[in-house]
Amino acid sequence: MNPTVIRPSVSPKTITKVTRLFNGTIGDILGELLQNSRRAGASRIDIACCADQDGARLTLVDDGTGVADPQTMIALGDSGWSQHIHEAEDPAGMGVFSLAGKGTRISSRHANADTGWSVHVPADGWTGGQDITVVPLARPVGTTITFLVPGVSEQTAERILREVAKFYPLPVFFNGTEIPREDFLAKAIYIADWNGSQIGVFEGREYQQDPTTNFHGMVLTRKLASVSESLGGKTYHARLDIGATPGLALVLPARKEFVENTAFAALQTACKRTIYAALAHRGQHRLSFENWKEARDLGVALPEAHPCLPRWHAAIAESDNVNVEYEEVAAGADTILVADLEPDIAQGLERALREHPLRPHLVENHPAYAGYGWYDALHQLGNVRFYVAAGEQGHVIAENGSFPPLDDHVRAETIELRFCVFHRASETQREERIPADVAFVVGEDGWYSGVDQIRIAFVPGPALTPETLVDLIENVCFCASDDSEADSWDTQHEHFLRDARELAARVLLGEDEAIAARIRDTLASILWVIPKDRQVTITVAPGTAINIQLSACQPAG
Repeated sequence: MNPTVIRPSVSPKTITKVTRLFNGTIGDILGELLQNSRRAGASRIDIACCADQDGARLTLVDDGTGVADPQTMIALGDSGWSQHIHEAEDPAGMGVFSLAGKGTRISSRHANADTGWSVHVPADGWTGGQDITVVPLARPVGTTITFLVPGVSEQTAERILREVAKFYPLPVFFNGTEIPREDFLAKAIYIADWNGSQIGVFEGREYQQDPTTNFHGMVLTRKLASVSESLGGKTYHARLDIGATPGLALVLPARKEFVENTAFAALQTACKRTIYAALAHRGQHRLSFENWKEARDLGVALPEAHPCLPRWHAAIAESDNVNVEYEEVAAGADTILVADLEPDIAQGLERALREHPLRPHLVENHPAYAGYGWYDALHQLGNVRFYVAAGEQGHVIAENGSFPPLDDHVRAETIELRFCVFHRASETQREERIPADVAFVVGEDGWYSGVDQIRIAFVPGPALTPETLVDLIENVCFCASDDSEADSWDTQHEHFLRDARELAARVLLGEDEAIAARIRDTLASILWVIPKDRQVTITVAPGTAINIQLSACQPAG
């Protein structure tokens, strides 16, 4: 018959597996022993190291209150700490068992005892299979632990101790020399108290192995909270220096992770709130409107994001290769947001507006700011169209193509740029009409297909030179392929510019000049074979006959 009531229990066989609960590294051992010394009220810890034929023999001495009952020292899960320590830190009674599997000598004397005691636990004595003799010992108050770490040199032991004691709250000495220590929150831009601990806010993104939590010298890398500003790329993250904070618990036995409980959830919320408080203290921020609302919901009153936006520049096809100076301007009554435009429309718009009075007032559209009062009150530019007049045929070029389609390049009498400026606050709209000298249409695959997909409408004039048109063509549709079988970026770019120069020459100057441009590009790649003191005359007869004559360079003037 099955029982009606059961309760969890721990099998006595568990103690026989204790040597497999800990990985036995010198770093973990020192970390656990330093925590025990701190809890015992030590004011300093001295660690001596001497080389042994099998490794490094370490002796740790503290001046804490000592251990009254040696049984609690080697009782798995029975820490023997005071109620105050239990409530503040939730010790597990596993620290000394980090030495499991290592021959260890322990001696101690409690502050309330007249004499101390000493035990020697052999390497195979941690599993509860043999008695450990307790020997009375006259010694000062405190605890001494000696153990051997195989395969470790004195230099390695010191290096690891420096890492373990880096953020430890008490002075630690190694062979008589004090180990340098650091304040875990020393570089924080803002620090706030929270439930007996401290939360620090740091500028910058934390990396995968960066410590984010200091538990009295033991560090954890679990990410707590971070916030990134919407403009400028600044990120802020939180770190925790744990004091006496009941509720926060670490996963045993390694204690490298937090237990995911309500206290940890409250910590994450507090970290996010502290980041926002740091930005409120700074007085200026560039958070998205959603982050601003989150801060408000967490009880942090922030001003609206700093009213500053990047100056608008036309998008280019290869967005990772933008070659314009980033500049921000203060948003005001005359500021105009430019909607996101594809490169073919944006390049024509920017060229037409290059000398226009509206140009200095154009800024980048930034949807993350939508909701801020100052942002929602700005003018907005949109509905961009180019009206092309070419004889009896007219075309309208807009973001969704050309109507009717541009089947070929078009030499136009006029091109008129039209766009609307809308003011949402007053619900007013006006249309602007500006003369332009070039407009582009790119097929759906044009970003990766060279110049074959581009169609150009243009008005001839001295300002639209082949060199200018080449630059525009590059901005509109050059985007190097990152396919593993593609040529290098430099090779792809070189081939594209060759085709763009030929196209620009053919469109603006005619077929003969396009042929000449291709020949010049071809010869430019082999100029290195011609001696500096010679000149070459090349004559190509109809068919395939090529005549080449080399002669001495004629002296200048």
